[in-house]
Amino acid sequence: MMKHLWKYFCLGAALTAAFMTTGCSGEKESGTPGILVSTDWLQDHLNDPDLVILHSGTSEVYDSVHIAGARLIKPRNFTVNTPSNRNEMPPADSIVKLLRKAGVNSDSQIVLYSENIGLLNRTARVFVALDHLGLGERTLVLSGGLSAWLEEEHEITDVLEDPAPGNLEVLDLKELVISAADVDRQRWSSDVVLIDARSDEEYYGSPGSDESIAEGGHIEGAYLLSYLNITLDESPYLFRSDKELRELFQKAGIDPGKKTIFYCNSGIKASLTYLTARHLGYPVLLYDGSFEEWEDLGLPSTRPVTLPHDDK
Repeated sequence: MMKHLWKYFCLGAALTAAFMTTGCSGEKESGTPGILVSTDWLQDHLNDPDLVILHSGTSEVYDSVHIAGARLIKPRNFTVNTPSNRNEMPPADSIVKLLRKAGVNSDSQIVLYSENIGLLNRTARVFVALDHLGLGERTLVLSGGLSAWLEEEHEITDVLEDPAPGNLEVLDLKELVISAADVDRQRWSSDVVLIDARSDEEYYGSPGSDESIAEGGHIEGAYLLSYLNITLDESPYLFRSDKELRELFQKAGIDPGKKTIFYCNSGIKASLTYLTARHLGYPVLLYDGSFEEWEDLGLPSTRPVTLPHDDK
């Protein structure tokens, strides 16, 4: 069973080579660990006494294969839908309850990993929730997640454990979610960079014609840094190197001396760019309502134009 599952998740030796040579090393160039850590880093720290590993995924996969000692969390529980918006930040006490159930204590060092590429953005959103609780400085994220761990044949298990409830207490919440009104007020400030984390197609939109109306667009004044560029093209569950990520951020106009606000459609895709910015040390906020709320509120946006009619 375990051998079959390993074959199911493994993407091949070529991807392993790409990870070892091109992917995120799990350490900042200064040599100190960043938020993103490698499989080798985790392997070396598996026996750390305060380490809590969180498997971000589904019961179906977790019950069959997970990193030894990992506890299951379901990323969908770390957002809530309201009558006006999708994927909002839950109340702090509900996040604390989820973490206590997974055995997280007030002195725990947390390592978070995604069970597959499809949950990478959602797993980044879990990091945002933990950062909101003030746990960002002691939460690490495994670059490559379960796929990379399996590829490199590190220890896995199907043994299910029921961890003792944790004693996590949160004293100081971190205000990292910004409102539409604050985005509108700050987006032209020389001290702020507003970044759209969606795809190129979503950012630019679809021009209209005689047969169709123009669709899409972006918040007026926003630059583009797509979440799709954060990971490697050939193995998209792996983050790019710190050097490549910094170059992407600089090209998008992001300045470590300025505050960056990320948004997407409803706050999930932008969570991946938020996580990456935190890893690189940039001051960052998340506009949780994102473009869906911005449109509903009728706030200024840059829209694609209707193409002129060709009479020839």
